[in-house]
Amino acid sequence: QRPPSGGKHQPPGAKAPRFSVGPIIFTLKKQGDIRTRNSNSLFQRSLYVNLLASWSPVVLPTQTNFNEHFILCGAKAGNAQIDLQILDGHGNVVADAPAYLQIKDIKDMYERWTVGDDSMVAPTKKPVLAANDLPGTIQFHYQLPQDTNTTYILFVHGWNMTMEDKDHFAETAFKRLYWQGYHGRFGSFRWPTSSGFTGKSSSVFDPHNFDDSEFQAWKSASGLTNMLTWLNGIYPGNVYLLAHSMGNVVAGEALRLAGTSQLVNVYVASQAAVPAHAYDATITAPYLIDFTHYNPAYPIHQSSYGPNTPNIYGDWLAGNSAAVGRRINFYNQNDFALSADIWCFNQELKPETYLAAWYGYNGSVNDPAPWNHFYYQLSGGTSARNLDIVNSLTDLYEAFAYAAESRSMALGTTPGIVNIQNIDMTDQNNHIWPLLDPLNNSYKSHFWHSAEFRGDAAWQWGYWNTLLHFSQNGFNINNP
Repeated sequence: QRPPSGGKHQPPGAKAPRFSVGPIIFTLKKQGDIRTRNSNSLFQRSLYVNLLASWSPVVLPTQTNFNEHFILCGAKAGNAQIDLQILDGHGNVVADAPAYLQIKDIKDMYERWTVGDDSMVAPTKKPVLAANDLPGTIQFHYQLPQDTNTTYILFVHGWNMTMEDKDHFAETAFKRLYWQGYHGRFGSFRWPTSSGFTGKSSSVFDPHNFDDSEFQAWKSASGLTNMLTWLNGIYPGNVYLLAHSMGNVVAGEALRLAGTSQLVNVYVASQAAVPAHAYDATITAPYLIDFTHYNPAYPIHQSSYGPNTPNIYGDWLAGNSAAVGRRINFYNQNDFALSADIWCFNQELKPETYLAAWYGYNGSVNDPAPWNHFYYQLSGGTSARNLDIVNSLTDLYEAFAYAAESRSMALGTTPGIVNIQNIDMTDQNNHIWPLLDPLNNSYKSHFWHSAEFRGDAAWQWGYWNTLLHFSQNGFNINNP
């Protein structure tokens, strides 16, 4: 900061400036430093300056470039007064610019709701506040709002995430919305996805990781419906929903379960890993899965992978429009995770086969509704377990996850869905991503499937600005 006089030059004979601080510890870094999860790495980087504490001011050397910017990183929660002081040649303070800061752990600033985080345990129907990695002993919970216009944004994560990953994505979203000017309330909704899937080796040793998680996602929807019902009671008309990737299975089904009760003002489905036909049964080529597709990564190529089951997804989620004021589809036709080799190929490999069991369908791919002929068979001559997809939602969810092939590509790669605002993330007129892909790959890299959380804030500024402020393409929250 400049001295109070507004001057920017040191007085004649002045010493270098120093920072002093109240009873709280900070680290001082030059802007541009990156702190990794290894706490020791901070001290190994050249941009690190020093620890700042009440007993230890930081004195900048006389050779310091005072046109540089510095970053204070809180190392301990608390309140502090920080002073930038200019000293003369005798050590006397000739200018003093104080600043007052409150440092809090981010987990004490937003709500973390969960219906379970153990991928081997079915989700509950009643969300509770998460208790992991708390800075204290009590989970953070907002008090009842005093302003009836208070907004609440709820974030639903996707597949293949540890508890820490779920929190990191939510906290990135929270911070980036704050930088866009959002001062409303924020929460995350966690569900029990699997994690640890790393690529080709996992495809061999954990081939059902994705489908196991999808089953959990469908079953987590009722818990999210209950969450949204409760939130809408506290923030009527001011609940906004953002879901990423497979989180849109949870979000889409939760809104469908709400029936005709509008619980959400705006729902943004970002890079959604759910069949486009679930929202629009009229989708046709070129947005249909090619069941003769050659996947170079798959060791056993077949001339055709089906289809072997009827298309049971048609318009399943189309009616969830009654539970939300507006629905928005953020899509990327080049999305790596939703591509022909990944998400679509997983659909082609259904019904799933295990070492000693398999899913199947007794009937024709052209059967009319209600298609109640899916089954699960153990080897050894035992009777098959029929999936009653007409009378049991759990059986239907199981069929969706393990047995029923989608005919369409994913919603997150498909334009033109009826009754939804479709936003091409790569179209520069939408101001979401940089003018040109900084990775020079036409937004095909895996990075872009979750770039809004993983990418540099400058690259992703357009995403969060559009999401929060735009009237047609986002939440349209301009007075947060």
